Amino acid sequence: MTDRTTNFRSGLVAIVGRANVGKSTLLNALLGQKLSIVSAKPHTTRHRVLGVLNDTGFQAALIDTPGFLRKGRDQLDAAMARQLSGALGDAHAVVLAAEPRYPGDVEQSLIAQIAAADVPALLVLTKADTIAKQKLLPVMARYADTHPFADIVPVSAVERDGLDLLSQAIGSCLPEQEALFPPEVLTDRTTRFFVGELVREKIFENYAHEVPYDTAVEVVDFDEREGDAPDYIRAVVHVDTSSQKRLLIGKGGAALKEVGVLARPEIEALTGRPAFLELWVKVNARWRRKAGFIQRTL
Repeated sequence: MTDRTTNFRSGLVAIVGRANVGKSTLLNALLGQKLSIVSAKPHTTRHRVLGVLNDTGFQAALIDTPGFLRKGRDQLDAAMARQLSGALGDAHAVVLAAEPRYPGDVEQSLIAQIAAADVPALLVLTKADTIAKQKLLPVMARYADTHPFADIVPVSAVERDGLDLLSQAIGSCLPEQEALFPPEVLTDRTTRFFVGELVREKIFENYAHEVPYDTAVEVVDFDEREGDAPDYIRAVVHVDTSSQKRLLIGKGGAALKEVGVLARPEIEALTGRPAFLELWVKVNARWRRKAGFIQRTL
């Protein structure tokens, strides 16, 4: 049994990068289970999601952050930017996730923030399976010229290639101190939070490009029943307009029902119990600009 007080390392690790670079996929792959939702829509991650990685000799509290926003439009964008900035401010180490190409303006801005934070940083080149090795090496060299990264690790989360090397590199960057969380803790988020995220993920999956980014999910009831009775869960999907509401519900409620059909098995896998999921759609005009609503749902 590892002595978690002698030569043990632990700390908060912020995973940062541009939108859709694969930060959530990377977090899930490192943890070996799904914690952050994933979709092709930009800025799917709106929340600071923490997942605890326990390994031999270290514990890393990995923080999945929203994608970098150069210019915010509203209260939602401002809240996401604050979560990214807060994660960088709290972190003992930073993982910059980037696609295997030369750094752009977004990466340069994040590198400047990392330098200002003055903490150890790792560069992870995601989707490394999509590029030939001879083309990858110049990209790594260019990044090495921009910042003194502790390590540069190409990773393919889909093929699980490079994850062990990355895990050990993360552990090496952490300070020597006791574990921040008990070993059985996976996250600091509630089950209710993850239920709402799963519903939102299925909305993105089921409607593809038909539904705009302007949807939010609020779990308003979560009644944990006893025995074999299914837990009762009621969630409200907030949209901007009546036309979006009609689209989400679909003819005879069929489209919304399909979202529930897709979400319920993953919710039951999350809770380990049967669930009855009831979904409602509510028009909440300009919800992205309502600070109180944003604070409640984030």
